[in-house]
Parts: sequence; C-alpha cells; structure tokens
Amino acid sequence: MCGINGFIFLYNDSLSDNQTVIEEMNNKISHRGPDERGYYCFENGAVGMTRLSIIDLNTGKQPISNEDETLKIVFNGEIYNYLSLREQLIKEGHVFKTGSDTEVVLHAYEQYGKNCLQYIKGMFAFAIINISNGSVFLARDRIGEKPLYYYKDSKCFIFASELKSIISTGLIDKKINKTALAQYLALTYIPAPLSIFENVYKLNAGHCMTLNENGELAIEKYWDVCFNNNNKIKDYNQCKNGLKEVLYQSVDNCMVSDVPIGAFLSGGIDSTIISGIMSKISSKPINTFSIGFADKKYDESEKSRFVAEKIGANHHEFIIDDNNIFENINAVIQNIDEPFADSSYIATYTVSKLARTYVKTVLTGDAGDELFGGYNKYLISYYSDLYNKTPKLLRDGVNKIVNKIPDTNEKTRKIHKVLDNASLDVFIQRKNLMCLSLNEENLQKLLKYDCSNSLSFISTIYNKYSDVASEMDCAFYTDIKTVLEGDMLCKVDRASMLASLETRVPMLYPDVVEYSAMIPDYFKIKKNNKKIILKDTFKDLIPKKILNAPKKGFSVPVAEWFRNELKDELVQTLNKKTIDEQGLFNYEFIELLMNQHFSRLRNNASILWSLYVFEKWYKNYFSEV
Repeated sequence: MCGINGFIFLYNDSLSDNQTVIEEMNNKISHRGPDERGYYCFENGAVGMTRLSIIDLNTGKQPISNEDETLKIVFNGEIYNYLSLREQLIKEGHVFKTGSDTEVVLHAYEQYGKNCLQYIKGMFAFAIINISNGSVFLARDRIGEKPLYYYKDSKCFIFASELKSIISTGLIDKKINKTALAQYLALTYIPAPLSIFENVYKLNAGHCMTLNENGELAIEKYWDVCFNNNNKIKDYNQCKNGLKEVLYQSVDNCMVSDVPIGAFLSGGIDSTIISGIMSKISSKPINTFSIGFADKKYDESEKSRFVAEKIGANHHEFIIDDNNIFENINAVIQNIDEPFADSSYIATYTVSKLARTYVKTVLTGDAGDELFGGYNKYLISYYSDLYNKTPKLLRDGVNKIVNKIPDTNEKTRKIHKVLDNASLDVFIQRKNLMCLSLNEENLQKLLKYDCSNSLSFISTIYNKYSDVASEMDCAFYTDIKTVLEGDMLCKVDRASMLASLETRVPMLYPDVVEYSAMIPDYFKIKKNNKKIILKDTFKDLIPKKILNAPKKGFSVPVAEWFRNELKDELVQTLNKKTIDEQGLFNYEFIELLMNQHFSRLRNNASILWSLYVFEKWYKNYFSEV
C-alpha cells in the first residue's frame, strides 16, 4: 500500500529542480507510506511514491524497473492473484528481481500492454513511465478502492493519489468547480470524475489512460459490472452455493500478507461474515477491532464483542466519547483533499488508529449493502406502494398529522421521506434519497449560481441497463458507480491511510462483484426483507442475536453537537461576512437552516455538517500563509 505521484512537462519544458518538487509531493502523502520513499527524475519530469510495506518487505522498493530499464512503475494497492500471475509470466520468459506484486504488474504490462488489466485482480492505482518515448500509462482498479487524481494543461501533466500532492507543485490555479460543489452539497461527497478544483479530475473506476509521446491524453473503460436479466442464476440453491464459494475464495486471497492482518468488526451482518470466514481459514485466532460510543444511542460494541467471542477472535475495542471525537475532527478535516461530509469518517479514522497499533492491514465488510441490497432506501418503493394503496381519506389524515411532527430523529425522518416521495416516479425517489443533504429545489435556494444540471449524471448511470435489467438492479448499479466509489471507499481509504493502515474489501474482489450481478434482485430483497441471500448463505456464521438486529453503523451525534457543544463554533464558522465574501451561498438560507435546527423544527444536521466541513476546508486551502 502506497501513495504515488508524478509530473511530466510537455514539449521539452521543465522545472528547475524536479527532485525538490517530487520530494515535496511525497511529503504531502507520507501518511500513506511511512516505511519508505522513492523517486525517479528524468529530464522533463519525475515520479515518486511513499510505501507502506505489506508484501515483499525487503526488496519491494519503488519505482521498479523492467529488465532493460525502459519501463518504471509506481504502484499503490495490492494484487491478490500476483503469485499465480508471476508464475505465468516467468513461463513467458520474464525475469524478476523482487518478490513484489508491483513488479508483477510491470511485467504484465510489458507482456500484454493495456490488456494486463484483464489479468490482475486487486485494488490499485498505478503509473508506468516509458523512458524511451516519454509516454505514461495509468490505471485505477475496477470499483475505485484506490484514488487517482490528475491534471493536464498545455504545459504539463500531473497525477497523484491525493489532491494535496498536485497542489504542492504550485502549477495549478485553485478555482472552485461549481458543479462539483453542488454535487458535494447534495450528496455529501464528490463522485468521479470531478474534483473540487476546476481542471483537476479523478480517473473513473475501471478506467485507464495513456499520455502519449505527443502529449495527447486518451481515457478508456476497461471493465464494468454488467446487469442483465438474461444472465441471472434462477436457482436459489445454486446461487447460494456459488456465492459461498466466491466469497470464501475472496477472503482467502485477501489474507495474503507478509505482515500481521486483522478485521474491522462492527457487529453488523457484513463484518460478521468476513470475520467469521477469516476465523475459519486462519490457523490461529484473528485480531478484530471495533469502537463503541459512550452514548448508548450510538453504541454497538456489545454486538461486536458477542461476535468476537463466538469466533474466538482477539478482540480490541475503543470507547469514544465526545472529547475523543472532538480531538479527531480537526485532524480529519485538515487532511481531507476536498470537502467530504460523511461524518462517520471520524469514527473510521478512530478505529483505524486503534487497529494500526496492532496490525498493518485489515479486512472490512464494506460493499455488502450495495451488492446485496442492505440499505433502507431500497425499500422506498415498497413503502410508497403500501401508502398509495391506502384510501385517500386516510392518506390525507396521515399527511396532516405527519406535517405537524418535527423532523427530529431517524424514525420521523423515515416517515417524512416516504410521504415526501410517495407520489413521485421511482427514479426521482431514488435520486432524492441519494441527496442526503439537500434536494435539488433547496440546493438552488442555497447556491448563488445555477446548479440545475449538477446531478444529471445520476440519470445517465441509472438508465444504462434500464432496457435489460430490473429497476432494482438499476438502483444497485447507480450506487456501485456513485455512493460506493465516491463515499464509502473514499472514506475508508482516506481515514485508514491517514492512520497508515491498509484496508482490503473482500466483497469487491472482481469474482464476487460479477457474481452478485447475476443474482436476481428478488433473491436479495423481498418486500421489506433485505440481504436475503447473503444472510441465508452465511447463516452458520451469523448469530441469531445479530441476524435481525437494527444497524446503527459508525454514525456520530452531529445533530446534538450542533445544538450544544459545537453550536457557537457552527455559527461563527458560517458567519455572514465569510459567506458573503465567498459569493457562493445565500446566507439567509443558511441562517434559516440553522434556526430550524436549533429550534428542533427540522433536523438539518446533514447539510449544516456539509457546510461546516466546506468552510473548514476552504479556510485550510485558501487562507494566506
């Protein structure tokens, strides 16, 4: 696991000191790789990396070259099938100098060109420099576990694992991308390909790009998950057997490591399954890690302890109170590349710090919700249909009552969401529930500029398979391409790497993802029962106490903070003078949001947190030093 970066000046331009620039780029992402740093400078550019040593601890230093020194690679991630691929390449005549998976990727590219991406299975972002002609080949893994930013203008091309490395070069203008800002304020994150800055992009998951010797950039898709009704496995038992086989194999592959390995264990369905499979595969007790909350409304530590005891794990736990969290808020916000308002980031960072004191890498249960239908939002059509089938007179009465109930807690929020969306087209329902902070109408009230097309990309993704797949599959695909890449994986990568911890996601092994797309949606969700086949397939690993327990996740009590401990700071941060000077937001609407929240008329915690994080980020990136 590493951080990578580099720059190339086009048309024989150059910097006065390439080494100084690449070293500073490395410095900015030293948390991603505290064990080693490396770089290679050439006439019109340089590439660099920082390394967290997981595989081949002694000889895996990067950049790595091929036999004749014409290619050099910097690589971030893990290739789980590298050993078998290495043997295949040796038979083709390739000579290896190291035992690392990085060198396997380089020789695979040498052998197969860009088609090497069809052979490697793992999480990755890498760049291969052709020294002889100055071309560069870059790629990002299939789902987007590892990040890759890039910038190109008429003079230079820059890439990096984190945005801060690109900014450190001093070669870009820091100008807010207003479409990206609107997406952030609606979704709480910015999905690829945009970034918060104009002309800086994220390479989409499952894509690669080539900068040729003439300075021309070409981007293409090399993989996508396919949903098609004609490819479904119609036999339920066959589905279960296949799912069990691919997930066991995935966990086994993800446990390959030359350093101690553990697992995040929240006590939820997904992390319980992954930890349970690990315990069956491992010859000794595994290490599991969880956090609990002093506030019992948010605490699930009893469930994780219960599961850990059942599987015989060495369990490690850290109880968070408000003081612990407040200590970490500034550290997290100071280190985010761009505004990111999933508040569970703080808890993920906290458990990552705990785990890092024992191991260098952990397996997680992420992606189970997107692949197997675990989100409550997937039930919106079910509840809307129930509501719409009730007599109109009764619906009118319910509406009058609900409209008088303040939107103050999770239960009332769910009721309001159903009633607000019940009469809408199913796609609009889906899109509205993706907008965690603001719907499009209120987003326009907040912003001082036209944001009407900011979320149009969602429709494009949702409709890709609409002619050949079910509506629910379209919803799964949309979340895989947006929520998973932009929010969940971004959160875990940034939070864990800030603690210098590697995370691996067995459910995102390509075989598992592709298999999940062949499972009919009615094997995943039926009425209001979610993750049916996942829970049924692994019921031997899931204690009954856990099976139907409500999930709290890693949420933190932002709503109450903003009414109590953080109220004064929120008001100060979102002050009229600052907001007016920025010229991005309508202060009057922000003031309305705060007053509604303070009076408990509405729970506006999500949008207020988004604005709070943005202003903290903005001050960090735009203040004069």
